[in-house]
Amino acid sequence: MSGQIRMSPAELRDRSKTYGRKGQDIEQILRELEQLQEQLRGEWEGEAFRKFDDQFQQLKPKVTDFSNLMHQIEQQLAKTANAVEENDANLSRNFGLN
Repeated sequence: MSGQIRMSPAELRDRSKTYGRKGQDIEQILRELEQLQEQLRGEWEGEAFRKFDDQFQQLKPKVTDFSNLMHQIEQQLAKTANAVEENDANLSRNFGLN
């Protein structure tokens, strides 16, 4: 049994854009946190900050990966919307009087 998509290609494109916007939001949040981290670096000295900073630096790539994933999902959903639209157009040709 095949799956079903219960939305129009336009709705699917809208959903894909939401993933893209959320990816951008994540990127913006990471930039803001990096600025905050730089500020803390100038105000907090010692081993505790070094460990805190190390942890932040280790987690940064994971946040970037997650943002990239949101953009990949955006592209995949947009391609799916195009495929659904093309398939529907191809199928509709079977029912015309052309």
